[in-house]
Amino acid sequence: MNYEQLIEELREEMLQLVNTKCDALLQMYRSGEVHTSVKDTIRESSLITVSPAELKGKRPLAVQFAPGEWIETPTWRKVAQRILQTCNEQPDIHERFMEMCGKVAGRWRTILGSSPEEMDVPIKVDEELYFEGKFDTEAMLNMLEKKVLEPAGVDYSSIKIRYMAKGQEQANGIEPVPEQDVLEHEEQEQHVPVQTM
Repeated sequence: MNYEQLIEELREEMLQLVNTKCDALLQMYRSGEVHTSVKDTIRESSLITVSPAELKGKRPLAVQFAPGEWIETPTWRKVAQRILQTCNEQPDIHERFMEMCGKVAGRWRTILGSSPEEMDVPIKVDEELYFEGKFDTEAMLNMLEKKVLEPAGVDYSSIKIRYMAKGQEQANGIEPVPEQDVLEHEEQEQHVPVQTM
């Protein structure tokens, strides 16, 4: 991997994003439309350049793979699921994921497994391939990157995330939801009941 080229591509990408945002703000200012702070814009970041800690408390909107269309992802679990499913479509990555099943663990539970029964909040990636989703945003994205994508050799530098910050939600009249409430709601949506005999 040519790191100098990657860094230059990221520089160009960030400069284009800054120019686009500044041009839009200038146009809004000149037309008298600016009545909220600069923070009231939707953000886009490359998964490789943004820290999972920075995304905690933010609301995800969509994910993009390379230059392509944005795919709506209203929760961080949906972001993780979409990223894993898209990576899993590549046969070599699928093979690596399957080899990693049951061998990727956190402190108390399996992170990547073949059965939903071995997880608290299983996120289905494929048949017999599940990712543990019972984490806050920061921990889940760290697990996704450090315990699954990197060991599987996935180049996630072209994956982008579009999200909205808390300040934006308040400025737009959206009541921010504490992250724990969001996690509990997602658990209810994703819970796979385990039948006992």
